Amino acid sequence: MDQATHQRKLARLQDPHMQALLTYREELINRTHKVIPCFDPEDGGTRAELLLLMSHVGGDPGSSKGGSSFISMENEDQTASNLRRVVTGMGLNRENLLIWNVVPWQDGDPKKEADQGAVHLPRLVQLLPDLRGIAVLTKEGAVVRAVRDELAHGRRLEWVFTSSPAPRAFNRFGTQIAQDLERLARALSLV
Repeated sequence: MDQATHQRKLARLQDPHMQALLTYREELINRTHKVIPCFDPEDGGTRAELLLLMSHVGGDPGSSKGGSSFISMENEDQTASNLRRVVTGMGLNRENLLIWNVVPWQDGDPKKEADQGAVHLPRLVQLLPDLRGIAVLTKEGAVVRAVRDELAHGRRLEWVFTSSPAPRAFNRFGTQIAQDLERLARALSLV
């Protein structure tokens, strides 16, 4: 992400649709004592109707190692690029979605820490009053399934469990990922 884009996102962190999510992130940092990137304020924030749950943070957030201080489709890694291609290819408006990770902290190992990350997801979902669907784009989908009822909080949510847009999985399953996300977006009348 270039410096101008990064600065634009930083300036938008105080937008109303971000306030509850910033508080959630700060609470999560205080509970876990981990480095956690911000939600992207150019996505839907608390107005999101579709939550895209990825696996874990890639890179080193906020460092020169290619990480970002945001969980964003505009990051300069192949996973972000693949997700951006799918989302824009189907015409999904970013303001209708929110991207987060099952393991949202830096250096998270999804195989070992998915359970620890998933316990924080129900609180996130509570902050999204317009949420109607969740796309789980990770091998750690079984962990999310285990908290699925708690995530729904009595709401009827549409779900899709599919592969990650990370390079190896996307090279093999990219078409399936795009079809799964588009089917969910169509079911929610978002495309």
